[in-house]
Amino acid sequence: MQLLTFMLGDVKYGIELEQVQSIEQKMQIVDVPNALPYIKGIMNLHGNVIPVYSLAVKFGYEGAKIENTVVVEVDGMLIGFEVCKVQEILNVPDDQMYKMPEIIRHSQNCFTEVAKNNKNLIVTLDVHNLMTKEEQEDIQKMLANKG
Repeated sequence: MQLLTFMLGDVKYGIELEQVQSIEQKMQIVDVPNALPYIKGIMNLHGNVIPVYSLAVKFGYEGAKIENTVVVEVDGMLIGFEVCKVQEILNVPDDQMYKMPEIIRHSQNCFTEVAKNNKNLIVTLDVHNLMTKEEQEDIQKMLANKG
């Protein structure tokens, strides 16, 4: 599996490379009133207005220095995920991918696997399970109201 790795605080995370549309430098974000706390707002990406989602706020790393936005497609919708710093693309053999312990999967269903790379662990993020259907609908309504 190929993973795009990035940092949030002191933790290395990964997203399957095939889910990544682009990697952007920190971009200008327009605030949207009454949005969910981890929805930073919207940005213009090559003529498309897309929501920006703060993984730092979602996972409790408030105040972290944000340097990159990773743009992914979730159920047909482009979303920018703010991350501290994109690091590298890793090829992780299947035998180095492990199921996340049940207690963690139960509380955070977006963490299904962990990758082992040398002596380090990389928490893999399942972007399709990051947001509830209700959150996705709220984002779509927010975008419709700004259009």
